[in-house]
Amino acid sequence: MVVSEEGRLLILEDPNDEELSRAREHDGPVIIVLRKLNSVDIQGKHPMSIYILKSPSEEELETLKAQLMARRTSMRKVAIEGPISRRELLMGRVAKVIEKNVPTYLESACRARFGCSECVNACPVNAISIVNNKVTINESTCIECGLCVSKCPTGALAMVGADDNEYVALLNKLNTVKSIKKVTFTCPLNTREPRNGEYIYKVPCVNAVGPEWVAMALVKSLEVSIECPDKSCKLGGADYVKDLVNAFMELFKLSAAENGALSVDGNKAPSEEIIYMGIRRNDYVKALTRLRSKATGVTNELLKIFSVHVDDVKCSFCGVCFAKCPERAFDVDRAGNKTVLKFNNLKCIGCGYCSRLCPEKAIAVDRAKEFPTSGSADIVYDKVITCKVCGKPFDTRRHIMATKVRLGIKGDPEWLYLCPDCRRYYTAKKMLENASGMKGVRSYV
Repeated sequence: MVVSEEGRLLILEDPNDEELSRAREHDGPVIIVLRKLNSVDIQGKHPMSIYILKSPSEEELETLKAQLMARRTSMRKVAIEGPISRRELLMGRVAKVIEKNVPTYLESACRARFGCSECVNACPVNAISIVNNKVTINESTCIECGLCVSKCPTGALAMVGADDNEYVALLNKLNTVKSIKKVTFTCPLNTREPRNGEYIYKVPCVNAVGPEWVAMALVKSLEVSIECPDKSCKLGGADYVKDLVNAFMELFKLSAAENGALSVDGNKAPSEEIIYMGIRRNDYVKALTRLRSKATGVTNELLKIFSVHVDDVKCSFCGVCFAKCPERAFDVDRAGNKTVLKFNNLKCIGCGYCSRLCPEKAIAVDRAKEFPTSGSADIVYDKVITCKVCGKPFDTRRHIMATKVRLGIKGDPEWLYLCPDCRRYYTAKKMLENASGMKGVRSYV
């Protein structure tokens, strides 16, 4: 029976053969609810597009619907070598095609143009390249491992079942669903039924689960588990899960069950205090900030936390790093008569754009070895220079000295310590004096 069709989501209950045939041809996710039937045969459909629930509660069904209604990715028809079937020939296909869960590229979120290449470095089959500052994916070569998705610091790559949009829809839905206290990430090979209070989140491969998703669930006081059902899988998901769990255990004071599940407070109900927006780094910063009180100090490269070292001698306080950082990890503040350059480790994605743009080559970016103890740290101080005529603060001592060196200015000319407005008046006055041959020309403006 067709229960409903909402957008691209099709929901069937105890479907007959005709309805199953419709499900196979449906372009989108399908939920099959079994109440009287024990099983159904849905071969020919990609496993990430089919969700089978056995006698689910209303809350379980509504939670899954919330996730799938937020799905913005889809399967790709990828041509492969091999003979085509009679059915494919009748459908007008001249090449054999299969459905593949190839990552979708979201250019607006990508930082490749700033130097980020995490996805390229992560791909085990070299299916990803950066061309003209954009990510290009070889669909035929892609093995659907999801490593590029989990390694991307901004969520610019998404797969069916491994998309920040879907995940955030689920977590926000759990604000009103009290029965679910655990999220288990696993791949379609794992066909076990959810246990009491557990939500099984099906991902293409556990490699697609990044530290962001784990941290976001933990701060909602949910128990988090990542299960790789095949320890010998060639995609290496079991090893990745072990390393990721160890990274969290080393950094935060967490409880760990015998099955490797992580939790902050085992008996605490899911929190309603946090709403996620689906912007990966922003949500991650929000989660890590709330986990800071649990931090032990030691971090791991899997957690994507970076540090910046600024050479206090070389820095001219030009402000290029502050103005150009794509994640706004730098900030400028005042402390009395001094200007302070601040840096937020959690916002930094390690692209190195600031280092390449710095005219003094004073910045070095690296993986953080320690978890930051505060939201932002002061990294450079400089004296504020005020205009000698109007008294308005307009520059810093470091920048003025660097300007003198760069322009080859000798001595300490008076105009160098004037604000732009007063400097224009000063220049006009000097031009008038030179033209008239008179000194001390007065202005009546």
